[in-house]
Amino acid sequence: MKLITVTATQGGWVVDQDPGFNPLMFLAGGKAEKKARELAEQAASVGEPAEVRIHDLEGELIGKIRYEADA
Repeated sequence: MKLITVTATQGGWVVDQDPGFNPLMFLAGGKAEKKARELAEQAASVGEPAEVRIHDLEGELIGKIRYEADA
């Protein structure tokens, strides 16, 4: 399963996933979450289940969204 995380960092938000992927930086949390969901949907569309984990400013997990692989 592909794991995609959204976390706060100094000056913005980071979308990160599996090793070998360059993290993406966003100024707005909503834009970061949107990109994380897009990446998860892309993975699911090619047969790889994915999960987006969203963290708040303090680093606490506040949400998880699972995407099942398309058949």
